[in-house]
Amino acid sequence: MEERSGSVLSKLPYTNRGVIRQEELSALIDWCQITVKDISLEEVIERVLRIPSELMEVTEYQKGIAGHELVAVFDNIKVLKPTGKAQYNGFQILMSGSGCRNYENFLQLNGETWFDFLRRVNRYHVNFPRLDLAIDDRKPYLSIPELIQRTKEGLLSSKMREVDFHDSGEVKEEVYQSKGGSLYIGSSASNLRIVFYEKGYEQNRKYGTELDENWNRYELRFRQETAVKAVEELIRCEDVARLAMEVLNSKVRFLEQPKDNKNLRKRLYPTYEAWAELMKEIGKVRLTIEPQKKNLQRVWDWLERSVAPSLKLFAELGKIEKKDYIGDLIENGEMNATQRKLYDDYIKARCFDERGREHRKGVAESERSKRVSRSWRN
Repeated sequence: MEERSGSVLSKLPYTNRGVIRQEELSALIDWCQITVKDISLEEVIERVLRIPSELMEVTEYQKGIAGHELVAVFDNIKVLKPTGKAQYNGFQILMSGSGCRNYENFLQLNGETWFDFLRRVNRYHVNFPRLDLAIDDRKPYLSIPELIQRTKEGLLSSKMREVDFHDSGEVKEEVYQSKGGSLYIGSSASNLRIVFYEKGYEQNRKYGTELDENWNRYELRFRQETAVKAVEELIRCEDVARLAMEVLNSKVRFLEQPKDNKNLRKRLYPTYEAWAELMKEIGKVRLTIEPQKKNLQRVWDWLERSVAPSLKLFAELGKIEKKDYIGDLIENGEMNATQRKLYDDYIKARCFDERGREHRKGVAESERSKRVSRSWRN
């Protein structure tokens, strides 16, 4: 069989096959939910988000969240307005993990960082229902199954009372093989929840990507008052490592079983060595941005894997029968709502890319003019 030289899709200008980070530890804003009051929708889009309003049009009904209706969207960057019992004069900005990655394109275009964005947002009448900080560990320093086992054995010291864990897997040749574990410290309704899980396994299950066994993710999920305080700290210090250290050191410590069995007080137990090493290194972590554009790759992968062989069959039959079976399929096919949105966002994205190129060209020309002017004066 002829070896493929690579996906044709990679030549499309508005797709993303993924970014591989080389750092052992890196941090990302992975969920950002903001309530903005007493301003118009146009102001939310143009002034708060600094996104061209024509890119965030809603062309058809799309599902919002509880008590809120979607009124503007681009990729996974969403603006919602309250309905029913949730009425207030304002809007909610919602960016999931993929939405945060989408928004980082606009941060780059505007020459901004997350700290700049949060500082600007805080000038308005706002609240933060939720903010997630994710730390990616690609060494990895910790074994999630080991953390789960230590938790079961009582070797976890935490001020947070509720703990939950999941460890999926399968038995192959009488040997249990993990397919990804997760450890949750704190309840889903609490103002702070800390989650440790095997991100590589999650991505493999979710998208069918190649399994990366060395990719863990540790999430700090802040809600309500705790989220507001986290944002204030990020704005004040611009230091994500400091925030992560303060939260983890004050809330969680994994332990070693003491050699002296007479010692029954957990606060005197030695710290689990791998946890101590992570806490030492986490002080060096920096907030990174990993901008991603609309991802058509999953659709293309499905076509290559499941559809292309059948298309090839009918293309060959068409040569014999002198019929264009594939052309007829395309001519009579109709895109569903999801596919139409992919298409519409792709068109918007081309406009966004062109605008970005023009902006960067203008900045470069302005800088060049300034240098010429300074040279002339000298």
